[in-house]
Amino acid sequence: MGSHKRCFSPPFLGSNPCTAIVKKHAFKTLQVNVRKSKGDPMKVALIQNVTLNDHRSVHSHNVACELQKRGIDVDLILQKTDEDLFFHDQPYRLIQLPGETYSVQGQITFMKASYNQIQEERYDIIHGKNPFSSVCAPLFLKRLGLIKSRIIYDMRGLWVDFGVHAGQFSPVLGTVLHAVDKTLMHLCDHVIAISSELEQVLISKGIPPRKVTTIPGSGVNIDEVEHILSEPLEDLGISSPVTGYVGTVSASRQSDRLIEAFHHLLNHCKECHLVLVGPEDGTVSHLLSGENIHYLGVVPHRKALSLLKSFDVAVAYHDIDEPLFNVAVPIKILEYMAAGIPIVATTHAMYKNILVHRKTGYLTRSNPESFAQGILSVLKDELLQKSMVTQARMEVEKYSIQSLVDQLESLYYNLID
Repeated sequence: MGSHKRCFSPPFLGSNPCTAIVKKHAFKTLQVNVRKSKGDPMKVALIQNVTLNDHRSVHSHNVACELQKRGIDVDLILQKTDEDLFFHDQPYRLIQLPGETYSVQGQITFMKASYNQIQEERYDIIHGKNPFSSVCAPLFLKRLGLIKSRIIYDMRGLWVDFGVHAGQFSPVLGTVLHAVDKTLMHLCDHVIAISSELEQVLISKGIPPRKVTTIPGSGVNIDEVEHILSEPLEDLGISSPVTGYVGTVSASRQSDRLIEAFHHLLNHCKECHLVLVGPEDGTVSHLLSGENIHYLGVVPHRKALSLLKSFDVAVAYHDIDEPLFNVAVPIKILEYMAAGIPIVATTHAMYKNILVHRKTGYLTRSNPESFAQGILSVLKDELLQKSMVTQARMEVEKYSIQSLVDQLESLYYNLID
């Protein structure tokens, strides 16, 4: 008796008859072969269940723009938002799907919508970024034989661990998510790690070394940063000297410790101001109305960069030594470097992996008192400021969006050859 492959539908789709699957698959395969024979451009889908206005989409937007410049056809598939979009220059095709980042139902909704979208297209590469709702639908479609795309799972960090740390997941749910995440990494064609430290963590969890490639950082658009004009903070009633921070403002990001350090700084510099720019989750809102503290909220990315360029010192504070933080490559540090602003950071691993003390940044011991003293030292030393800014600008080149996409493009072609 002849064997046959049983059709099935993913559980998040409910009933989905497999009528005409064979014909559809044959047609899609023919389309891909015709495109390759014509020398048509590679087609890539970048997928993540966040909105274009989310800070995590800066990486996706920059990558998509650079790939399009190189003649690669890109669809950026993200979560739908009704807000005015922060990025107006979209050389790629933006596809917005229903979903929600921090709920099970929102993840299922996004997976179902992306399943329907992907099966109507023919991608050479499907590049999904964590959380894993970005790769579930492509993997189901590949299992069904409906697509032949190479599927990449891009790990931007230990997202499950951070979710548990921030109280978004219970430890029990975290254990389940870890198991699912590991299974999906094994099923994907390749895994990208944001740092060599993360690569080692993934390998220690059983992901084969041959399946993991480290592409450091998120790719800073140096040209964009350099050409943006600084925002005059005087118009907001903020006078120099300004200590500034761009990023998530929350207890899980230790913003309370940064504000504590600023209070120590005020004891020595009464005219100093602290400016915070980025999303705030309510955990430190009671600290944001203190003396000379200015929380400017969530702003479009270009606006954030223009505010950054008005800082006298840009800061990053962290003192928790755990793998979920140690594997990170903070985009804010790279943008600080590109903006030409002197940097003060703690000696945390994620900062030491990028910065060298008194060369590309000023690193302090990981406590608020030492951090405040470090800021004061930099504010008083103009020669040190100039030296660090010059060397940081040269060092950040290796983290440029062009360098990142060089590595990414090479990986894409290696996977489809």
